[in-house]
Amino acid sequence: MTTLRDGAEGDVEACVALWLRAVAERDGIALSEAGAIRIREKFDAPRVAWIVTVDGDTPVGFALVAESGLGFDGDPADAAYLSLLAVAPEGQGAGLGGRLLTAAVDAARAEGRPRIVLHVLTANETAVRLYRATGWVEVGEVRPHPVSGRPMQTYLLPLA
Repeated sequence: MTTLRDGAEGDVEACVALWLRAVAERDGIALSEAGAIRIREKFDAPRVAWIVTVDGDTPVGFALVAESGLGFDGDPADAAYLSLLAVAPEGQGAGLGGRLLTAAVDAARAEGRPRIVLHVLTANETAVRLYRATGWVEVGEVRPHPVSGRPMQTYLLPLA
């Protein structure tokens, strides 16, 4: 059985490793060390919430919501930013992503944020279906991810 809790400093490396495994599973290739460093640095940025789902003591998913202004150019200045959302490959398909997404949105709402923004690779069909099913709306044009160059779409969810 999994439970949700706030992330703690001791969870950073497990969450980074989880992200790297999930991306490698999704894309069929591992991120570079520079990519891993970029992900690790996101945990040092000011945040609204960091929620971890654990099986026993082991993180099997997490959501990281950063403060407004930490996303990409063109993001609404008042929107919290869903920076990272990942579920371990072995835990995918069990509803953990939806639970984490709900907890992340609830945390941003509880902090008084009027909306929340995210960016997703258009090829990540599972994530796109989840976001659309939970009320997120596409905004702007598809554009290249600033690191990978792969097409990504911005989604926005009003919270007020």
